[in-house]
Amino acid sequence: MSSQTNTLGLFLIAWTAFYFIAKQLKLEEKGWEIAPLYALYKSTRLNDLINRLAKINPGAWKTLGNIGIAASVGQAGFITYILSRNIWNFAFVPEQASPVQPLIPGVTISVSSLPWFLLAAGIIILTHELGHGVMCIIEGVRVKSAAVMFAVITFGGAVEPEEEDIMAASIWSRLRIYAMGSIINLITGLLTIPVFIAFGRTMPVQLYVFLNWMYFVAINLAMMNMLPIGPLDGGQMWRDFTQRFSSGPMLRTGATYGFIGLILLNIVLSLSKFGLVPI
Repeated sequence: MSSQTNTLGLFLIAWTAFYFIAKQLKLEEKGWEIAPLYALYKSTRLNDLINRLAKINPGAWKTLGNIGIAASVGQAGFITYILSRNIWNFAFVPEQASPVQPLIPGVTISVSSLPWFLLAAGIIILTHELGHGVMCIIEGVRVKSAAVMFAVITFGGAVEPEEEDIMAASIWSRLRIYAMGSIINLITGLLTIPVFIAFGRTMPVQLYVFLNWMYFVAINLAMMNMLPIGPLDGGQMWRDFTQRFSSGPMLRTGATYGFIGLILLNIVLSLSKFGLVPI
């Protein structure tokens, strides 16, 4: 554990150095947004990319968004079942319980696979956000800004739509926008399966590790992001669905705290049984 702790410490030191150097160089004046845990580089080139992608068969994109809405119910239901069943296993069939833990570089993510995790996570997050951006354009919602994000543990992207346009859009347009990121993640994760089947035994170890992380991150993000928890995309969809009911605020609050509790209980039980397990 000491080597893992040292690695994590060096990683945080390097990030801290980057943060202070960026502040000294005043990168904010050059399109950067610098914060202690992340850095954003905003560029109109990303907006141009989103606009170009949106022009490629808009009807197909909208169909994919509709599929994403339907799939979101299954994704949320499936991960709810997995988490609930895991708690049952901890209580009654402990030998069948699985660890649920945070991903901590150098601790639960082994040093050897850390670069491949960072690359995979960055690609998955970037494509997730691009999916949101493309669907925004197709649904007539302006994208206020698009950015490449460098965070403490990975990189990715961020798309900020115009709030007024989002609120003015129809409920189905909003649902397609919210669902698009996760359906792209789900498809990405599923596409790695035939690659493993066809080439898993012969591909280089590094490629195998990278694709394994692609599958893991894509599938988990696709599922977890559809849970009806406040700021998650699933939470936004749940908000739009429940706002027609007088009990909507109570339903949203209950869902957020209930599912957060479900996740935390899994983590606590996992830590008590397995500790932190390097992947």
